[in-house]
This record gives sequence, C-alpha cells and structure tokens, in this order.
Amino acid sequence: MPSEEPTSSITDELSHVLGLPADEIIHIGLISFIEKEIRLAETDIADIRDRYNVASKEELYEAIKSKKIPGHPAWEDYIVWKNKEKYIAYLKVRLGRV
Repeated sequence: MPSEEPTSSITDELSHVLGLPADEIIHIGLISFIEKEIRLAETDIADIRDRYNVASKEELYEAIKSKKIPGHPAWEDYIVWKNKEKYIAYLKVRLGRV
C-alpha cells in the first residue's frame, strides 16, 4: 500500500541523502520503471514462445490456423503476444524521450 507521505517529501529526503537533484532521482526512477515494464512484457512473450514451442507470433498464428495447436487458449495468447509487442514498442519510444 502506498505511503501517506507526500512524494515530494520522500524525493527531497532521497535527494539530500544521495546528493542528487530531485529531478534526477525522478528521471532515474522513470527510466527504471519503463525498463522493468519492458522486461516483464518480454518475459510474458518468452513464456508464450515456450508454451507453444514457436519462435514468432506468426508461427503461432500459422500453427493455430493449421490446427497443429488447439485454438483455445492459443488465440488468446496470440492476441496477448501482439499486444505485448505493441506495448514494448510504445515503451521504447517513451524511453527514448526520457
């Protein structure tokens, strides 16, 4: 559960202890958050790859279409994979702007 202490107070305290400007601490935190989100999304994709023993979402799609893999829950996983790739691309653009 989030603390009741204002974020600015925590940031100011960390700034003093670490000897870094508050905006730099926020900047570093934002970069870390985005990088973590990318890693988590990539892990989700890797799990789907392993689950179906495929190298790409296109290969998964073809395996579903040709009925080599049952459609359920593979279709849902295919959609998740596509969405995770879009999310990763979105985050990478934002990371480049930070």
